[in-house]
Amino acid sequence: MTRLERVKAYEKEIDKINKKIRKLQASCKHKHVEKIPKGNTGNWDKNDDAYWYEITCKDCDKYWTEPQ
Repeated sequence: MTRLERVKAYEKEIDKINKKIRKLQASCKHKHVEKIPKGNTGNWDKNDDAYWYEITCKDCDKYWTEPQ
């Protein structure tokens, strides 16, 4: 097996594991989360200012953002 073939085989394994992780995270109720408020302010145009939350679930390690 060439190096490239081994790399492709490993990438295929990684994809399978990532699918398992996403399935597990999708079934989580996310009851224990850390929610950090973030913002991008001080822009020349106030309309460009933005506020959001960075959220991490402590049960399944899923990370996502939501607007404030």
